[in-house]
Amino acid sequence: MKKILLSLFTAALLGSAANAANNVTDPYDADFAQMNKYFNSLIESHLTSAKLNNIGYPRMDIVDSAKQITIKFDLAGVNKENIKLSIDNDKILTLQGEKRESKEAKSKDYVKKEIFYGSFQKQIQLPDNIDESKLSTKFENGILSITIPKTEIKKPKVKVIPIK
Repeated sequence: MKKILLSLFTAALLGSAANAANNVTDPYDADFAQMNKYFNSLIESHLTSAKLNNIGYPRMDIVDSAKQITIKFDLAGVNKENIKLSIDNDKILTLQGEKRESKEAKSKDYVKKEIFYGSFQKQIQLPDNIDESKLSTKFENGILSITIPKTEIKKPKVKVIPIK
């Protein structure tokens, strides 16, 4: 790694020295700079699009204590009526919903827009030792809290087979 860094540093120094000695400007430098600026803005605009902002939404905290699992979702701006929570037979917790944008906000001319609006879904694989019948939820101040009590892990019965 040190050899690679030393090689890069040496190349940079030699390149700087060669440019200083020649002191010649390339007539295409301005064109390349403009193209570079254009491509950077194009990439940046796509990386900050609303669809990519959906990645990882909603943010969550998971606390796994001895007696229960607590999951909190940050759903600021989402109405309770637009949230659906379910658990399937494979103990996969699924949160689905939609964060709607007001008509007034859609009509504005934004300079930058990072707040996510649209449909979302998040799935979490829960352990086998939960009691989903005693699951409780609470939605307050844009935070959805889910508490799931744990049960004892059932140890499989072992049958000793005599060897003859």
